[in-house]
Amino acid sequence: MVNSELIVDHRLQSKDVHLAEVDLAILRELSSDARISNKDLASRVGLAPSTCSGRVSALRSRGIIKGFHAEIDFEALGLHVFGMISVRMTPVGRSKLSEIVAGLLRAPETLEVFQVSGERDLLVHIATADPTGLNAFIHEHLSDPTIAHTQTSLVFGHHRP
Repeated sequence: MVNSELIVDHRLQSKDVHLAEVDLAILRELSSDARISNKDLASRVGLAPSTCSGRVSALRSRGIIKGFHAEIDFEALGLHVFGMISVRMTPVGRSKLSEIVAGLLRAPETLEVFQVSGERDLLVHIATADPTGLNAFIHEHLSDPTIAHTQTSLVFGHHRP
C-alpha cells in the first residue's frame, strides 16, 4: 500500500496524455483497498459502475495499474527474520548485474530487489524462518566472485503510511 497523497499526476510538460482527476481518484481508492467492489469504487469516485469498470480496464491496459496484490503476514507463516542486504559489485561484476538480480528474484526468500545508486548496487529484502536461513541465503546467493561486498541489516520493523 502507498500513501494515497503520492497518487497525483507528476508528469509535467509531458507529451503523454495526462490522467483525469477521476482516474487519480480511482488509483487512490484502489491503493487503499484493492479488493473494493466495482460498485463501491464507482460510488466513491462518482461514476456509473460500467464507466468505472471501463476506466479501470483502461488504466490496466495502459500499464498504470500493474496488478492487484495480497498483503501477506509472513510471520504467520513462520518467517521471523527479515533482512536488508546491501550488495556492492566488482567493476567487472556490474556487467553481470542483470544475471545476479534474476538469480536473487528466483530465490524463494527474496521479497524485493532494488537497484540503487551510491556505494552499493543492490538492496535485497529477504525473509527467512531463522538466522540460519539468513546465513544460508547469503552463502548460496551472494557468494558470486563478481560481488565485492555485502552488508546485512536485520529489519526490526516495517512501517507504511
